[in-house]
Amino acid sequence: MSEFKLCKNGHYYQSTLEECPYCPKPTNIRPAPMNIDKTQVVSPKVQDIDRTKIVSSEELSQTQPGNLAKTQVFTGNIPQTTVSPQSRQQPVPGGRKLVGWLVSFTIDVNGVDFRLYEGRNTIGSDPACDIVVSNDSAVSSKHLTILNRMGSFKFKDELSTNGTFINEVFEEEGNLKDGDTIKIGATIFKFRTVA
Repeated sequence: MSEFKLCKNGHYYQSTLEECPYCPKPTNIRPAPMNIDKTQVVSPKVQDIDRTKIVSSEELSQTQPGNLAKTQVFTGNIPQTTVSPQSRQQPVPGGRKLVGWLVSFTIDVNGVDFRLYEGRNTIGSDPACDIVVSNDSAVSSKHLTILNRMGSFKFKDELSTNGTFINEVFEEEGNLKDGDTIKIGATIFKFRTVA
């Protein structure tokens, strides 16, 4: 008697086993029909604490930052925080020199300005950016970087979804001059230098 059997899929396995251990097992579970054209949030029947949890805005407000045991996905609106002129006037940590500004009248009809400092200045919708544009859904999380090095200004689009336009021309990277206009999403900035 042979020690091995051959299954219908061509796998050899020990003759002491009833079925091939390499072949997939048939299941009687039929998945529910789903519309797979769009991303969907599916609620499991049983909560599993080892999985990502989707939380409401109330649950998020009760969670302390840094104390999250598991990843949480926020599905509501983040309350807008306002930046007072006094808080924007504070010097930047690390003693970086002020070298320019971005001024926008699309964010606020009365105008709002953002300071540019030596080194990298990141612009986007992510709160970790140096300049946060939270009211424009067409602005990517990290949309644009402006670099000031040795008196010159360079910009680089950070693979944003909607691109960066300098003086109404789509540009991925290059140099900035005083008075250039920068458009990210629907937000327009006027670039000004100190010198």
